[in-house]
Parts: sequence; structure tokens; C-alpha cells
Amino acid sequence: METLHLPDYTTRRSIAISSIEYVEAIGNYSLVHLRNYKPLLVAITLKRLAERLPTFWRIHKSTLVNPACIVGYQLDRLHPPFVELSQNRRLTISRRQARWVKPHLDLMQERELVARA
Repeated sequence: METLHLPDYTTRRSIAISSIEYVEAIGNYSLVHLRNYKPLLVAITLKRLAERLPTFWRIHKSTLVNPACIVGYQLDRLHPPFVELSQNRRLTISRRQARWVKPHLDLMQERELVARA
């Protein structure tokens, strides 16, 4: 299991990468949203976290998402694009990133259908 070491006030916490659902930027800080835990505020920029989490997708200038946590999505032209996580949490996809995310989501959906068959 891969872990990520994050500064937590005066100590460093070891977080399992698989437990991270998404990360949102708050200025020079990042709010790391974990499964079944409270979010963790860390003094690391989103850009640096994106470098440390190469499997995560940048879906907005202020959001990184773990693709393994995506349970649904909407990418039509009539409504704002978003990805849906567990517990009906929706994260907005920027228009610019939607062009990059769409093929990846389609591929992920095809793999899921093949796995079910």
C-alpha cells in the first residue's frame, strides 16, 4: 500500500493514497478529503500534491480527484460538467479540463462494462 507523508501541524502523518478521495486548493494550502475521516488541511500547494499523486486527475484549477473514487459523471453541453463521488458529492469539471477528462471517463466506463460481462 502506497502512502503519502503530509505535514500535520507539528508532526507528519502517513496517509494511504487509496484513502484520498479528492484534494481541493485553498490558496497555498490544500484540503485533503479522506474516506471515512475528516478533511486534513496541509501547507502544501495543489501543484506539489499533483506531482506526488500522478494517478490523480486535475479536473479543475483547484481540484484533484482520485479516479478510483468516481462513481458517475455528467458531460453534456446543457449542464455544467461534474464527476460524482460517494455520498452524492459532486465536483465541478472545468470546461478546459472536460475535453481531457471525457476520453478517460469513457475508457474507465468501458473497462467497467467489460469487467461486469
